[in-house]
Amino acid sequence: MQKAHLYEAVLLVNRGMDDVVRGLERLIRAKDSRLAAAYLDEKLTLFEEHRALLNGYFCNKWDSCEHQDAARFEKRHREYRQKDLDEVQVYRDAELVEQQRAREGKPPKIHFLTEAEQRGCDKMTRSSVPSTQGALSEGDRHD
Repeated sequence: MQKAHLYEAVLLVNRGMDDVVRGLERLIRAKDSRLAAAYLDEKLTLFEEHRALLNGYFCNKWDSCEHQDAARFEKRHREYRQKDLDEVQVYRDAELVEQQRAREGKPPKIHFLTEAEQRGCDKMTRSSVPSTQGALSEGDRHD
């Protein structure tokens, strides 16, 4: 749901109202305009009241929608966090099992490799994978 266009529309309404307010204020201050400043001031006050009511209407209508969206996104985020926590919990559970095995004097079932051990395993894996270069026979090649 794209909300930016709605909020931008409210911005445009308020900008237009700001222009009206500035125009009325300028007319109120104008000398020799033959306009009654008290009348214009009353209309300015009435205009500002309507602006406040209109903005209140926008805010009240969208407030419940924003709370619903916040609840929906919070639920989705909680699902992501739960998944992450579950993955972390696997390691914690494995660590507890290994600690229990160590207390019982049993050998570990899981061994986490150090960086050096991991590099050694990576090298062994790369060297044990057969090379595909030269593996095609003369009849399989397409020149």
